[in-house]
Amino acid sequence: MIAMLPMYDWPERRTDTDARWAPLCAALRAEGFDAPNHLARDENLAGMWLSPDLLIGETCSQPLATLLAGRVRYVATPVHDAPGCGQGTYRSVIVRRRPGADLPPPESPAASIPASAVTGRMAANEAGSMSGFVAPARDMNALGLAFLDEGDIVFTGSHRGSIQAVKAGEADFAAIDCVTWQIALAHEPAARELHIAGWTASRPGLPLITSLRYDDAAWERIRRAVLASMPAVVLDPPIDPARLPDPRP
Repeated sequence: MIAMLPMYDWPERRTDTDARWAPLCAALRAEGFDAPNHLARDENLAGMWLSPDLLIGETCSQPLATLLAGRVRYVATPVHDAPGCGQGTYRSVIVRRRPGADLPPPESPAASIPASAVTGRMAANEAGSMSGFVAPARDMNALGLAFLDEGDIVFTGSHRGSIQAVKAGEADFAAIDCVTWQIALAHEPAARELHIAGWTASRPGLPLITSLRYDDAAWERIRRAVLASMPAVVLDPPIDPARLPDPRP
């Protein structure tokens, strides 16, 4: 069986990720599943998400709405403790180089993106990322802010790479999900050279999924194990139901 929690699994945090897995592993075994001792850390995320051997996996809401739609079962959404998070929701911070004061999270679920926060070139982890690309694109459109031309977007391959690109002057801003931003402040020196210039709207957080091979009874047992072992909620719907833009710049 495959278990994977890859979305916040920076090399510096693998001990924390493993500690997050331990109680979930025990809870799944208590529900009768042969949960693996160790998390899978294969770079082929899509292959693991779609494997019939997937017992539990962490993904992003954009793949769940696109690549994985109808091909996996949603289980639950973990609740994270970081500025910008709610009960199973999160935002992205819009970051720019200092100087500049950090803008606090909005009190309402709406986005708070001043025009000055999104001028210049944008660094993004990938076009299929809700937090790094789709959310800021959608929110900028809703606020009447023109999105960028293809030549003004630098795809970096990771949120960490986007943070480094902004710090190095290769881009002027980036959207980073608020949990990753907290991790970056602890482990990535470039993050401490940036400030929060805006926030995207609040959206469903990163979901946990399982394979379609599990029937309703097994699916409920997997969900019960998640809810018993970590702060988590069941969202309906688990993804933002609004129209998703074409992920190609």
